[in-house]
Amino acid sequence: MPLPLQSALAASGYVGTWETDIDAQTVEFTGALPRLLALDEDHAATGVPLSAFLEGVHPEDREHVGHLVHEAHSTEGRFEAEFRTLDKVGVVHWIVARGRVEAGRDGGGARCIGLAADITDSRQADPTSADQTVQAIERIADALIAVRPLAEGLDSPTLKTLIDATLFELGRLLAEREVRHGPAEMH
Repeated sequence: MPLPLQSALAASGYVGTWETDIDAQTVEFTGALPRLLALDEDHAATGVPLSAFLEGVHPEDREHVGHLVHEAHSTEGRFEAEFRTLDKVGVVHWIVARGRVEAGRDGGGARCIGLAADITDSRQADPTSADQTVQAIERIADALIAVRPLAEGLDSPTLKTLIDATLFELGRLLAEREVRHGPAEMH
């Protein structure tokens, strides 16, 4: 991901990305995710053990998230999770994570890429339904996550940058919408 886009993600504090090497059991994080998971940002950018990620998950959610990760990595397809984290000072954050597991040669998962949003304000307000705008943004983000690996195969840095920039813009729109209209439930 281009450095300016990483800086914009970090500055927003709203959306971050991850990429998991399933064989190596390591995961790289960008944006605010390392801070929300109480991880060292430099190490998180180059890859930390999957177990370090799970240590950043709230103790009451850790086993469930570990199960979801294990289940998702055993095959290809969509990954979705909503869970709590504990940052370095013990503040609880609610995270929604969405991604796609790419198949390896053996049919199991080889790599998982995705993005996450801090939905703490939404969870604390406990809204009962999402509006059409949020649902449209979610569908667009899901589609972009799905096609990003295809763009990598085209060897087009411009296309990858545009996809990453669009994902960032979707995160910005969600944050802006929350400020103007209040939080909405994520599906």
